Amino acid sequence: MNPAPRLEVELPDRIPLNGPGPSPVCNGTSRRQAAALRLGDLLVVEGLATEAQVQKALRVQGQANTYMPLGHILVAQDVLTRRQLVSVLERYRRRSKLGELLVKTHALTPEQLSTALAEQRRWKQTLGEAVIRLKFVTEEQLRRALCLQLNINFFDLATIALDMSLKPLINPRFAMKRLVVPVARVGQTLVVAMDDPTRTAVIDDLKSSTGFEIEVITSTKANILRALGQMYPGPMAAGSNGHAPHEPQPLMGEPHVISFEEIESLSEGHTLDVGGQRVSESTSSIVRELLTLAVERGASDIHLEAVDRGIQTRFRIDGVLQGLDLDRLNETLNLNRGRLMSRLKILSKLDIAERRRPQDGSFRARVERGGQTATVDFRISIIPSFYGESAVIRILDPRGLPQSVEALGLRAPVAARLRQLLRSTTGIILVTGPTGSGKSTTLFGALKSVYQPGIKILTAENPIEYVCDAFRQHEVDDRLGNTFAKYLRSFLRHDPDVIMVGEIRDSETAELAFRAAQTGHLVLSTLHANDTISALPRLLDLGVDANLITSSLLGVLSQRLAREVCSECRERYTPPADLLEDILGTPPADFRWYRGRGCSSCNYTGYRGRLILTELWAPNDADVVLINRGAPFEEVRQSAQKTTLPMADDAAEKLRQGRTNLEELIRALPHSALRQLRLDAN
Repeated sequence: MNPAPRLEVELPDRIPLNGPGPSPVCNGTSRRQAAALRLGDLLVVEGLATEAQVQKALRVQGQANTYMPLGHILVAQDVLTRRQLVSVLERYRRRSKLGELLVKTHALTPEQLSTALAEQRRWKQTLGEAVIRLKFVTEEQLRRALCLQLNINFFDLATIALDMSLKPLINPRFAMKRLVVPVARVGQTLVVAMDDPTRTAVIDDLKSSTGFEIEVITSTKANILRALGQMYPGPMAAGSNGHAPHEPQPLMGEPHVISFEEIESLSEGHTLDVGGQRVSESTSSIVRELLTLAVERGASDIHLEAVDRGIQTRFRIDGVLQGLDLDRLNETLNLNRGRLMSRLKILSKLDIAERRRPQDGSFRARVERGGQTATVDFRISIIPSFYGESAVIRILDPRGLPQSVEALGLRAPVAARLRQLLRSTTGIILVTGPTGSGKSTTLFGALKSVYQPGIKILTAENPIEYVCDAFRQHEVDDRLGNTFAKYLRSFLRHDPDVIMVGEIRDSETAELAFRAAQTGHLVLSTLHANDTISALPRLLDLGVDANLITSSLLGVLSQRLAREVCSECRERYTPPADLLEDILGTPPADFRWYRGRGCSSCNYTGYRGRLILTELWAPNDADVVLINRGAPFEEVRQSAQKTTLPMADDAAEKLRQGRTNLEELIRALPHSALRQLRLDAN
C-alpha cells in the first residue's frame, strides 16, 4: 500500500505535550488546516516523529494482514509513548469512529454497518449494542475494535495473575457496581480492567481515590466478572447468576482491623511544595496524621467542613468544637480535599463515585496512645454541601470506657443508690439527658457492673458504639426492619436476664420495654428528657399506662457533662458580680472559684477533661400513689423531690472542690438544676 500524499501546511510552533498554554491551532484557518492533516503529518509537526519513521510505519501498516492504526504501530516501534499519542489524538479530535474500525478490521461489511446504524437509530442504542444484538460481531471483536478506537489494550484476563495486594485500593462496592478490577501496578501507574472503558468519570474517581495514574485495559465481560470474583470473593458471592450485584450485601463477621501503618501503605503519594516545604501528597498519610492527632488530643469527633477553595477542620474536645494548630497539615488538607474524602470512603467501604447523597460508614484501626495500643472504631458520615462534601468522623476509643459504676465518677450517694437498683432482677432503669451527655457510656458501665458468667445480656443499639464480648450486641437498622421493637420481641425468646435498649423513641418500643421489665427481666434504656421527673410525662405521651410505669420503673438517672478546669493552668478568680447575682444570689462562702488561664495542655481553652453531673430519682410509695391516680404533674414533682438526689447538689460539690466554675455550669446544667442551685445557696 502506497502512503497517501502528504498535504504541506505550515503550522505555528509546536506545543509541549505536557506543558501549559493554548493549542497551536489558535485561529479558524489553522484549525481547518489541522483537520486536513493526517495523523502522521501531525506527529511530524509536533516533533514526535520524523518523516522517515512515519513512512516506515505506513509500510508496516500496508503489509499487515489485519488493520492496525498508524499510532499503534509507532507506539510499538517505540517512536512515541501511548500517552503522547493519546494527547495528540484528543487535542486534534482525531479519534476514529467505531463503525469505521469494525469495517477496517473486517469484522463488519459496509452493508452490515449501514444496517446496524439504521437499527441503532430505531432501537435508540449504541452502535456496539446494535451490532451485538444483530449478531454481526462477537463481544471480543467489538471490544478489540473499541480498544483501537480508545488506544487501549485488550487482554485475556484468564491468563493474567492478579496482584492481590492491590485489593484495598478499590472499594469492593465501587468495583462491583462499575465492573472495574485492579490488575497490576507499575510505578505510580495502576492498571485496571474495565467493562466500559469509555466511562471517564470512573477513571477520574479512581485517580482521585488512589492517588495513581490510571492505565485502562479491557477484556470480555465474563473474564472481568471472573477476575472480580478472585479479587473480591465475598461481595461477588452476594450477586446472583454470575452477574455483579446491583447492591452488594454487607460482609458478615468481624470487621477488618487495620493499623495506621497499613492505612499509609495502601498507596504511595507524590510530593509537592507547600510554603517552601516538600510535603507528602499521599492521602493515606494525611488520614493517618489527622486521626493520630485527634486520638492524641482526646477528640470525640473530627469535623471536615467544605468551604470555598478548601476545608475547615475542627475537633470536638470535651464536648466543644475547637480549632487546633495544624501547621502544614491544614494546607495539605486544603490541597487534597477531594482525595481526602475519597480515601475516607475507601476505608469506610462507601461508594467513592457517589457525591450527591449522604453516606454513612465505619472502619477500625489499631492506634497507640499513652503507650497503649487498642482497636479504635471510626464512624464516618459524609454529606454533600454547597462547596462540596463535608464529613464528621466519630472516634470511639474503648480505652476510656468505665468498667463499673464506680468508674463513672458519680458522687458517692448516687453511685450507692444506682448499685442498689442494679441488683434488681426485674424492672427498668432509665438514663436521660441530651445528645452527647454520656448516656451510652453510663449504660456500658452499668452493664459491666451487672455482668457475671451466670447471666445473659442482650443489647439493641443504634449504632453499636463499644463492642464487648460479655454482651450479645445487635445493631438496629430501620432499612432492614431491624428496629428496637423488633429486637425486643425476639429477645424475649432468647432467655435473657438483662436487656439493654439503646433508646426508647416510640410507643411500641416503650410498651415492649416496660412489658419486658414486668416479666422478669432487668431492662436498661435511655430517654430524651430534661431531668429525672420529666421522664414521667414523656412516657405517658408515648402511651405507656401509668400502672405499668409504677409497677416497673426502678429509677431514672439524669446526667450532664461539664468541663473540668485545667489542672495545669488553673488559678483563683472571682466571677463577675452581676453573674453571681443572677445565678446564685448570695453564693455560699465555701464555693471555690477557679478558672484556667489557658496552656498547651488544654489547647488554651482553660478546660481539660469532663465531669459527670447527675440526678437520681427512685419512685417511692407516695410517688406511685400519685402517678396511679393521675395527680397533676407539679404535685408528682414536689413529691419526687423528697426522694431525688438532685443535680444541684452535685454541681455545688464540684464548685466546693474547685473542679469547675460558674460559667461552665451555666452552659451545661438544665434550667431546673440552676434554679435549685440558687434556692439551695440562699
